[in-house]
Amino acid sequence: PIEGYEDAIVVPPINANNFELKQTLINLVLSNQFTERQDPHNHLRFFNKVTSTFRHPEVPNTTVKLLLFPFSLEGEARIWLDKEPPRSILTWEDLIAAAVEDKLDIRMNRFEKSLIDMKNSLITPT
Repeated sequence: PIEGYEDAIVVPPINANNFELKQTLINLVLSNQFTERQDPHNHLRFFNKVTSTFRHPEVPNTTVKLLLFPFSLEGEARIWLDKEPPRSILTWEDLIAAAVEDKLDIRMNRFEKSLIDMKNSLITPT
């Protein structure tokens, strides 16, 4: 990778013979991309089902998930991942935590805005 342009997700080294992600698996992930308009829980359930179909004795399933996850995003969801700090996601758990944290930030910002709007609607100009 070019310095300063590294991906957020760091995929662990794969020291396996004959390891290859099949195009059909990538296509299946691409067929159900998440755009932030869908339910994120449904997306993750589908993604987990799809990635669980791939088995390699020398490659952990979490590594497969880290490899495929960027393919499962488009639009705003992909922009979110691209804005994560370089090399900040080292595990599947890191990825889930970053997504949850982002969702909480968005919800808190909306909540704060609604409180400000409510406050402003209650204050009458003098």
